[in-house]
Amino acid sequence: MDSRNWKGVINQILYGLMFTPQLDDDSASQMAEAMVERRYFGDGPGVYADAIVQAQQYDGPLTDEIETSHSEQGFRDFLRRLAGELDQRRPWYSAS
Repeated sequence: MDSRNWKGVINQILYGLMFTPQLDDDSASQMAEAMVERRYFGDGPGVYADAIVQAQQYDGPLTDEIETSHSEQGFRDFLRRLAGELDQRRPWYSAS
């Protein structure tokens, strides 16, 4: 993944949380399931998992490009939960 493309993928995740009031285990589980099933997140779980790894290594802000009610730390914590949920659902199969 291009070193800058991951931010666009992370923005897709953040946008998907626009109407999610709490970034808890339940919301992470539901989003991971939607990614694996390619509902709303058509690029597949591998793309999102890779972008999360990049985001976790990034020192800059992740919530600066999309208006959100979620804090930077809350979103980072959600990404950690989401990564765990995606890992639990491996292996992923491509939709071909």
